[in-house]
Amino acid sequence: MVAARTHVKLGDREVEGATYNGSYAGPVLRLKPGDTLRMHFVNQLPQMTNVHFHGLAVSPKGHGDNSMHMVKPGETWDYVIPIPKDHPPGVYWFHTHGHDFAERQLMGGLSGTLVIEGFQDEVPVTKPLVEHLLALKEFSVGGGGRLNSVPKPLNGNLRTLNGQVDPEIVLQPGETQLWRFSGQTANGYVRLKLDGAKLTVIGRDARPILSPEVVSEVDVGPSERVDVLVTAGPAGLYRLVADKTATGPIGDQFPKQELALVKVAADPSRPEPQPLGPIQIFAPNQKPVPVEHIDERRLVVFSEDPVTGLFFINHQTFDPHRTDVRVPLGNVEEWTIRNSSEELHVFHIHQVPFQVVSINGVAQPFTGLRDTIDVPIHGEVTVRLAFTDPLIVGRFMFHCHILEHEDKGMMATIEVYDPKHPDADKGGMIMAGGDHAH
Repeated sequence: MVAARTHVKLGDREVEGATYNGSYAGPVLRLKPGDTLRMHFVNQLPQMTNVHFHGLAVSPKGHGDNSMHMVKPGETWDYVIPIPKDHPPGVYWFHTHGHDFAERQLMGGLSGTLVIEGFQDEVPVTKPLVEHLLALKEFSVGGGGRLNSVPKPLNGNLRTLNGQVDPEIVLQPGETQLWRFSGQTANGYVRLKLDGAKLTVIGRDARPILSPEVVSEVDVGPSERVDVLVTAGPAGLYRLVADKTATGPIGDQFPKQELALVKVAADPSRPEPQPLGPIQIFAPNQKPVPVEHIDERRLVVFSEDPVTGLFFINHQTFDPHRTDVRVPLGNVEEWTIRNSSEELHVFHIHQVPFQVVSINGVAQPFTGLRDTIDVPIHGEVTVRLAFTDPLIVGRFMFHCHILEHEDKGMMATIEVYDPKHPDADKGGMIMAGGDHAH
């Protein structure tokens, strides 16, 4: 996997990107539970970078999913990621976690899609369906095809689907397909609308949701993945649109943009589409976090200073050498994430899926585990986390997944330690380029 500067054609524009293996859409990795991913990573960029395997419940130590380790320009690193045999299947993704410049590196194209096979076995009605992996990305185009120095959406963000501008997707009348969106945007929310089709959300953040939802639009926030059944209506041309969105009074506004042309037409070479059967879910890993005992309750406050442009977690900006939270292995905890600002934030924690317990004090029914959640403006979300898997012992991060916010300080470190061996190897603390200023 080679990270390098790349001239990329996005529609009729040529831009200066930064890609893995030359692809702005990003490579697609497919694995099965029990496999081991071995990635020889080469950094040909002029700045350091690394790879984070978003959503995977794997080790953060050493050569694992170690976002603390930075690979310097011209250096290589070998990632070795054993996938547990009971790992939940679904759509994940991998991307740069370059501290201080993740936003710009990701906009350049440094991400790809990672699929753990088996989702269709958990939702059997999807087995015969055509599957589309649809990576949503954004590039803020400036002069000469370079990234804008301040990559704000109204400066000219160009949103792409699998690295393409307005591609064509084909269905037959009455056909249902499985569209698997991944929000590989740095900052952007995408509110998807498609006239002439029935949309049924059946999965979020790599896992089936226990109660499928028929919706009029599909919201995909930064880093979220959403699995959607799309059932076509009559023959004709339709447009998949990203409608305008806003993230708050001091947040960003995203203008409306057409993402794809959807062509519904009969295909004599293919069998006649059959009506979709009942949607049954068989997801053994989709269980609520046990609540017999809550070992710790914590408050995580997202805040910002519009004057300095800094973003904070519990009144501190990110420092990779500081450990902000220590959790003994075996703890079950409830965290309240509070947003004290005038714009949305997106909570994400590495290695650990969580259950959303309440939003603004309103209890939420359990529909499945998540790895990202929006935190409302001047609101709060309570999540329940089980730090019970010995595999996650080590040091990793939690942060806002709007990468402008992360780069400007809204990230913190957590260490899960084994109380039987509290001073055991802290392999997650490797930090090449450790003198890098923050």
